[in-house]
Amino acid sequence: MIATATLRTVFVILFGLSIIWVIKIVIKREFETLIRALVVTALVGGAFLYLQRTDHVSISWAVIKADLFPSKESPYSFVKEESSPGGPRRVRYLFPAPGPEGSEPGPSPKLKVTLDPNGRNYHITDVEPVNRVLRDLGLPTVKSGVRELAAITGKLSDVNHYRWEDYERGILTVERGLCQNKDGLERYHCLVCLTIQSR
Repeated sequence: MIATATLRTVFVILFGLSIIWVIKIVIKREFETLIRALVVTALVGGAFLYLQRTDHVSISWAVIKADLFPSKESPYSFVKEESSPGGPRRVRYLFPAPGPEGSEPGPSPKLKVTLDPNGRNYHITDVEPVNRVLRDLGLPTVKSGVRELAAITGKLSDVNHYRWEDYERGILTVERGLCQNKDGLERYHCLVCLTIQSR
């Protein structure tokens, strides 16, 4: 992973150099290399535009591939619950998991988690699946991954839970479950509940 800001700087310099290259070719009338220079300038300019528009903090080949060739995921269903007025504001989005026979509703959004070296906890290191759901819900995205809450608190009740205390709209909590595709061949970690609570 490379920081997006660093790549932006590199590509603005490359774009400037490629423009100078094209100008030099035109001035010296070396038109046999003009098409090559224009193609390079267009590619570098396209990469710079991509970096300007992306909201990723860091870039890898996997992130670029996912942006340019997004996977065709089936739409998921969810239920939104809001707390009653008077107490702290809380909004929950529930994503019912499909049953083993593929019963409706489903599928739930997939999560990418990494098993801790101790073999007990799963941590969210790749936030793109969470951010995809947040964008679909019209909510701000998160900047970094988090450890499973049970690894921090030591409480059994915090297994499968992840918390972002610094979330823009309050405290964001994600609950992980285990889902199964309707054909019954693939089991995967999925998002079953997303909660935003005011501070």
